[in-house]
Amino acid sequence: MGCSRDWPRWSIIVLLCICSVHVKSLSEKSFGNDFMARTRNRPELDWDWGHTWSKVEVDKQPISVLLAHVLGTYKFTLPRTQLQRGTAYIGSSVRLRRLVREMLNPLNRKDFKIAVIGGSISWGQSTSERGVTDWFSVLSKWMISAFPRANVTARNGCTPGVPTPYMILCLELSVDPDVDLVFMEYTLNDGIDPMLFNNRIVMDMERLVRRVMDLPNRPAVVFMHVPTFGMANYPKGHEKNPENETYTRFYETTEDAQTAISQYYDVQYLSLRTAMYRLAVQKNLEGFRWEDAFVDHHPGDHGHKIMADLAVHLIQRVTLGLLMEPYSVSDMEAANEPLPPPMYEGNTAPSSPMCLVGDAFRQLVVLSEGFDYINEGTAIKPKPGYVATQPGSRLQLRVNTDRSAVGSPPDANVHVYLHHLRSYEHMGIAAISCISGCSCPAVEVDAHITEKVSQVYMARMVITQSKDCIVEVKVSSSTSSGEHKFKVSGLVLAERAGVGDVMEKLGGDNQPFGLRQHNGDATQVVWTKEGRTGGHGQPER
Repeated sequence: MGCSRDWPRWSIIVLLCICSVHVKSLSEKSFGNDFMARTRNRPELDWDWGHTWSKVEVDKQPISVLLAHVLGTYKFTLPRTQLQRGTAYIGSSVRLRRLVREMLNPLNRKDFKIAVIGGSISWGQSTSERGVTDWFSVLSKWMISAFPRANVTARNGCTPGVPTPYMILCLELSVDPDVDLVFMEYTLNDGIDPMLFNNRIVMDMERLVRRVMDLPNRPAVVFMHVPTFGMANYPKGHEKNPENETYTRFYETTEDAQTAISQYYDVQYLSLRTAMYRLAVQKNLEGFRWEDAFVDHHPGDHGHKIMADLAVHLIQRVTLGLLMEPYSVSDMEAANEPLPPPMYEGNTAPSSPMCLVGDAFRQLVVLSEGFDYINEGTAIKPKPGYVATQPGSRLQLRVNTDRSAVGSPPDANVHVYLHHLRSYEHMGIAAISCISGCSCPAVEVDAHITEKVSQVYMARMVITQSKDCIVEVKVSSSTSSGEHKFKVSGLVLAERAGVGDVMEKLGGDNQPFGLRQHNGDATQVVWTKEGRTGGHGQPER
């Protein structure tokens, strides 16, 4: 794979990740439990702080007693020096310090939310039990026990095979608006851009960081960087790489370029690459070699445990820091500061949701004749949308396609994607058109398909820019199924005007919207004190 600044590099990675999620990885499918056994957790390597903090006192009380839940309930696997190496940037951590302080002593509120967004790695691909042995689940269970006075809800909002630009649009489908801490893991899915300046990946990530940091609770953000494709491998000609598969060197990653984001926005930065490289490559240490932790480019259980070690260690360091340097007025002022101007001039993030489903989609409706809002799923896996069954039914939506705020030229058109159901029975045909405030070529959609599946598809519209564009969906009298059902469930607006938007890379016009975590076909893993919902198997209680 070449280091192009265009889309194909990550498009290949997207295809790789989507296939591995939906068909199961080659390791699981062809080799049974071999890879799971090779990358199993290694409890024989575990260690804890023991009596480290028992002789260090604050106000004549041992730290080991003051912070018993935080310091005494976790066993690390990664050696201490590598924990420190893998904690690549801490900065002032003012937002994280504020959150930890509030969770230790919840006075004004007791409910706190943490989340992770990223790709198939943090989603849990190649772990033995997603929702249990993936790194974010390990961290979530620890945080719930480490801060017993707080009610912690942890949500895994990851979307396998999807890069940063999609999450810029659809953030609200993966994190709650009142989230307090968000981990981000996109190094693998975003691919490679070798440019140091004007780096596309850095610019995309800056916009996502700005979107998250500007949420109502002003959440803390932590990068969890992972090795890029081919880094958890050995050089060509090495006895452990007999097929001469892709090998990527230590520096062939964008995580170093993204350090500028960490320093500019005070975003903490954890690095699985840096945590493991010395042990795996330079020392070839059994238990920490690439093959001990990685199934392929996805970590197994052992690799995920190392990632959890990094996250736990960061929270512990911040907690200890609050004892040594108590939270101050200057911390509070810094945590509440407005975001600075974009690091890259004009690199502005959308100021409102671009992925509109559920209640957000309902707010667009200005006319509904013959369309009823119906949940055709369940409470656990809802599939709501506007459903019509009669010809002539009309649904009108008010859409803001103005992109002047992000620097798009006024004469450039905007891609808008309408989510609609297609199925092998009952479905009809609808015309989609612009009727007021804007213009666009009309689109006709036949929602009847012959394959015996029911799936959400995207219909692309190319619309002129307008702050008050009215789009109409009208059910036709024509039908190829003999019936006229038509269901509209959401809408996605391109971040910027012009061609080449991320939705085209994820399927595009007249193609299925196969992202199961966002189309209602799959549930996200959520941990609370009561247990887990989502993931493999039945919910744990």
